[in-house]
Amino acid sequence: MKLRVFKAERYRSLRDFDIDVDDFMVLIGENNCGKSNLFYALDLFLSAAVRGVNEDCFFNRETSEPIVLTARFDQLTRPEAEKLGPWTVDGNLTVSKKYSLEESGRLSTEYSALMEVPEEAWLQQEFEDYKSRDVVGQLPIAEFLPETGRITKDAYRQAIAGFRNKYPGRIKYRVETRTNPAGYKQVLDGYLPELHLVQAVREATEETKTTSTALLGRLVGVVVPRIAQFNPAFHELRNAVDRIREVVDGQTPDGKMAEIKELEKSIQEALSIWDVKVYINLEPPDVERLFQLGTNVVLDDGFPTCVEGKGHGLQRSLIFALMRVWAAESRKHPGAETAAVRQRSNIFAFEEPELFLHPQACRATYEALKQISRTDQVVLCTHSSHFVNMEDYRSLALIKKLSQVRGTEAIRVTSDLFEGDASRKHQFDMSRFFNPDRSEVFFARKVALVEGATEKVTIPLVATRLGIFDHTVSIIDCGGKFNLTLYMKVLNAYGIPYIVIHDEDPVPEDERPGGGNHDPDKYRERQRTFDENKKIERECKRELGELRVVPGQFGDILGVSRTRAEKIGKPYAAADHFSDPTNSICSKLEDLVRKVYGKSD
Repeated sequence: MKLRVFKAERYRSLRDFDIDVDDFMVLIGENNCGKSNLFYALDLFLSAAVRGVNEDCFFNRETSEPIVLTARFDQLTRPEAEKLGPWTVDGNLTVSKKYSLEESGRLSTEYSALMEVPEEAWLQQEFEDYKSRDVVGQLPIAEFLPETGRITKDAYRQAIAGFRNKYPGRIKYRVETRTNPAGYKQVLDGYLPELHLVQAVREATEETKTTSTALLGRLVGVVVPRIAQFNPAFHELRNAVDRIREVVDGQTPDGKMAEIKELEKSIQEALSIWDVKVYINLEPPDVERLFQLGTNVVLDDGFPTCVEGKGHGLQRSLIFALMRVWAAESRKHPGAETAAVRQRSNIFAFEEPELFLHPQACRATYEALKQISRTDQVVLCTHSSHFVNMEDYRSLALIKKLSQVRGTEAIRVTSDLFEGDASRKHQFDMSRFFNPDRSEVFFARKVALVEGATEKVTIPLVATRLGIFDHTVSIIDCGGKFNLTLYMKVLNAYGIPYIVIHDEDPVPEDERPGGGNHDPDKYRERQRTFDENKKIERECKRELGELRVVPGQFGDILGVSRTRAEKIGKPYAAADHFSDPTNSICSKLEDLVRKVYGKSD
């Protein structure tokens, strides 16, 4: 099954929070905005046990109202559908868990599910008069009940099932929320997806243990049953262990090893005042358990050591590698896994996966985690643009904490912003080659969209000269005027403040029809560039963005000679010019830069 919607009410900063969940998700947002709280809420919901829930877990510590966590799942497998079928609606499972803290300090938990319930009371398992033959004998269900004897609850349920199978068209249903349905909790907790949370401070040594909760332990737990089933050498080993037990204990009491019998006698004599008999029996460990007890990971990078002897970057990469292998191995030989492996899907959650990884390793890890998401759901929260790909904007969730009263909210774009316009979508995807750092817009306080490299170089340099430079403002080179609206569309969708700076690009009079320098092809291109101004203006969402149109072209206000610009290129000429503190800054350029950084005189 796959998690599709998750809601949290009154859990930590999640006052009234809901988010649509895809197979691959990246959570971004400022520190202390609630990203980790979402992970902890998921962990609480998907765990059968309730641990660590106290007053601090309630929104603003207000315990008078309960915490309610709700999830909707789809794509149930056949075993999941068979077990959870009674609690599904249109193939979807929607379940809630309510956590209430009583005055005594005791925590109580309540389960509920969205269910299709027959409108006729006698088709419901809770029908109160099921024991009365005078009542049930008059109902359509009577033909499915035993003719004699007491009508048990189980017999009545079987009769309901028989009626449903024979007369499905005669049953009308309504959808309602049922609290603590019979047998629901026991089945539910064993079938919900299993969350594998790698916290930001998680040590690799914790995941390379062979406990049932560690990644290495889970891998061993998947592989060992296959060995036991398919490997002949394993059966020989198991027979050898049984033979050792026979040698020590003997096939009969008299056949026990003399040394063991003598030890029993000595201990029994020492306990003579208690009048007890002493038996020492050999209990050899399960062969499967031997694999777990004696398993460790050694990394050889020229100097073989256990994982704790390596750098944090390699340790963290090992965790990701174990995740990838776990996801792949748990799907091999489906008949060989334990029931738990077959029945539960996985959700892998990572806090700050960029820790201790250099940029290239970050990008490689990002792609590897996307590969895992083809079979298992993956959720990341990150502060690194290396784990954000602007092309994957529909996988992004911008997490914001707008106020202490409203709590944490999520902004997602689930639709295609360029639907029906394949050329524009291709243009947007291709612009990454000219602007590899464009993903940083999601981490900025404010974004300045500019046409090219000259503006991107000039604006921060001038801001530094003016003493107003601010790292939280990102200057994004959009790779041309015709790409500006593509970025504006994304910023509008995510509610990110921005300013757009572009040239007016007027068509010279002498190039218009009838002018001395008129060229039809050049004129059409000039006019197309000028007409783009209107499209940019229409795309601007005024509550988020503002426009600054530079009369003529941006180069006209730089004060850089045309000869110099042509000789070394405009961006380099601008950088050289404004790096010299003796060169002046014209008032138009200064006003523009102050507007970008939100400063004013």
